[in-house]
Amino acid sequence: MAHTDPRVAPDWAADLVIYELNPRAFTSPEGVGDGSGSGTFASTREKLPYLADLGINAVWMAGHHLATKHFYGMWSVYAALDHAQIDPVLGTPDELKALVADAHSNGIRVFLDVISHGVLHEAALVDEHPDWFKSSSWGMSDFDYANAEFREWWIALWVGYALDYGIDGFRVDVTLGDAEIWDEVVTRVRAAGSDVVVFGELERYHFAQKDSRGTVHNPIIEFGFQYFQNKRFGLSTHELSCHDYGWTGLPGNHFYLKGSRARAAHGALLGPVIPLFLAGEEFDADPVPLPDVTQGLYGTGGPGGWMYGNRLDWDQLADPAKAAMLADVKTMLGMRRRFPHILNASGRNLKIAMVPSDGTTGFVPYALASGSEGLVVLASEADHEVTARIRVPRDDLGFPGDAKLIVTDAGTGVALESDHDGTFAVPIGADRTPGGGYRLLHVAAQ
Repeated sequence: MAHTDPRVAPDWAADLVIYELNPRAFTSPEGVGDGSGSGTFASTREKLPYLADLGINAVWMAGHHLATKHFYGMWSVYAALDHAQIDPVLGTPDELKALVADAHSNGIRVFLDVISHGVLHEAALVDEHPDWFKSSSWGMSDFDYANAEFREWWIALWVGYALDYGIDGFRVDVTLGDAEIWDEVVTRVRAAGSDVVVFGELERYHFAQKDSRGTVHNPIIEFGFQYFQNKRFGLSTHELSCHDYGWTGLPGNHFYLKGSRARAAHGALLGPVIPLFLAGEEFDADPVPLPDVTQGLYGTGGPGGWMYGNRLDWDQLADPAKAAMLADVKTMLGMRRRFPHILNASGRNLKIAMVPSDGTTGFVPYALASGSEGLVVLASEADHEVTARIRVPRDDLGFPGDAKLIVTDAGTGVALESDHDGTFAVPIGADRTPGGGYRLLHVAAQ
C-alpha cells in the first residue's frame, strides 16, 4: 500500500534486513589491481545467491556514480564527480539495471548512496552551473539548496534512478540537505506506481542509519524503540559495524562483532528493529585493506584502516570457525523470517519488556510479544557456558494471569520446565563458539 504522506515508510520497510557493501571491494575478481579493488556490478551480481541464502533482503550499495580517489587515496562514492553518470569502473547503465533486476528476483531490494552536500571542485557541474553552489566542505563544492533550478534537477535525478533503474531507496550521506526535496522524490515515485525508502546517515527520514549503533546496551532504553514507536514515523535501525570504523586508524579488524553471536543477537538480528550490518561481518571476515587506503583523509600518511576500504577475501570461508559464524548468523536471520509478526521494526501490536533475571548474562534480557505469543532473547559474551535464571514478565507482555505459559527453545523446539518458584534455568553456550552466545525462547500463552 502506498501512503499519501511521503514521510510514512512503505509497509515493507518494517521487515528490512540491510547489508552494506562497497561494490569495488565486495568482490575483487582481478585481485586488488591498482589499489582500488576490481569489483563491478557484474561481479557483485554473482554474489546475489549468497546474499539471498544469508537471509538479508536489502543491499545498501555504497557506490554507483562517477567518483575519484579524493578521500583516503582510494576510489569511493563519497568523492562524487557526477551523480548522474554511472562510473565505468563499475560497469554500464545496463549492467546496473541487470544487477537490480537480478537482486529483485532473489528477493533483495537495492539502495543507493546519495552524496547530498556537493561535488568535487573539478566536476563539470560546477562550471556549467556555478549558481548551484555555495561555500565548500570536505574539499568539495557545496550545493545551494535554495536554488530552484538545482532543486528540480536533484529531484528528477533520484526519481529517475528509482523509475529507470528500479532502485528501491536511498541512503543519504551526512545530511538530508532538505527533507522537503525527499518529500517530492517519494511523492513522484509513488505517483508512478513504485515506492522507495529514504534514510539519512545522521538524520531521520523514514528512519536513520544510526538510530542505534553497536554497543552493549539496554534495548528498551538506548534502543529508543518505545520512543520511536510513539512517534509519527515508527521505524528504527540497529547498525552493527559502521563503514567509518577505523577511518583514522591503522589496518586491523574494526568490526563490532568479531565473531560474537551475543552482539549479533542482542537487540539487532533478534530485535524489533531494522538490522544493518557491513559486508563480511556475517562470517567474521579478517579485513584485507586495499593497498592504497591511507590514514589521512586526503591521501596522506601510511596504510589506513577505513573499513569501507577493505576488501573481502572469500577464501576465508574455508576456515571452519568462519563458516560456523556464518551458519549462526543465517540461523538468526532465519528466526526473523519464522517470527515476522514479532521480529520486525513496525512495533504494531508489539509489547516489549525487560526480563527479570539474576544478572548472569551481562546483557539485559528482553521479551517481545504479540497477542498470545512471545520471544525471550538472552545473550552472554562470556567465554564459558553460563546458566541464567529468568522469569517471563507475564503482565508486561499482556499474557492473562491464569494462562499457562509454554516455553520452548526456538531453535530446537525442546520445552523448558520452570522451577517451583516460576523461574527458568537457561544455559547459554560460550560466546564466539558455534551455537553459543545467545538463546531465543518461544513463549505461548494457553
